[in-house]
Amino acid sequence: MGRKERARASRSLLIEAARKCFTAHGYEATTVAEILRRVGMARGALYHYFPGGKRELFTAVFETINDEFHRRRATISTIESPVARARAGIRLFLELCTEEDFARIALTDAPRLVPGQAERGSSYELLRTQLEEAINAGEVRPFQVDAMAIALYGAVRSAGEFVVGASDRAQAADTASRSLDLLLDGLITAD
Repeated sequence: MGRKERARASRSLLIEAARKCFTAHGYEATTVAEILRRVGMARGALYHYFPGGKRELFTAVFETINDEFHRRRATISTIESPVARARAGIRLFLELCTEEDFARIALTDAPRLVPGQAERGSSYELLRTQLEEAINAGEVRPFQVDAMAIALYGAVRSAGEFVVGASDRAQAADTASRSLDLLLDGLITAD
């Protein structure tokens, strides 16, 4: 294995170990020493790959989880109906909220640790686009897209928090999904 491959492998080991620690304990309770102990590396290794230390490592872990989310979300893009795509995207998000690493890292810690995560991002923009496409396709009655997108986005984010806080996350995700389906049903045009 060459030097670049070893460096990539070491960086990946640090990210994976940190992901497990951040998932189990959260950002605040996770120590650099614990992460390094898991991978058997010296402190200098962490700062070599992540000069910003623990926070930069957390950002790398978040980016890994976010990339996984976007890869999974990409499978939805083949659904023809904009409303069906929106429903599938919401279900995917709520399903991910049942997974401890996504719940702890992406929803609990990232909004206060990763710049830009507390604001509306690409998921909001995608939802807004789907609503606009649904109006243009005649699937839903006309409405002010920006207002509806922010209302629905807020409802989805709150539903995610509901799932994360539930003792039975799978049941909560199902309940939240059905509730959000009712909201979407209210937008659909009568045939």
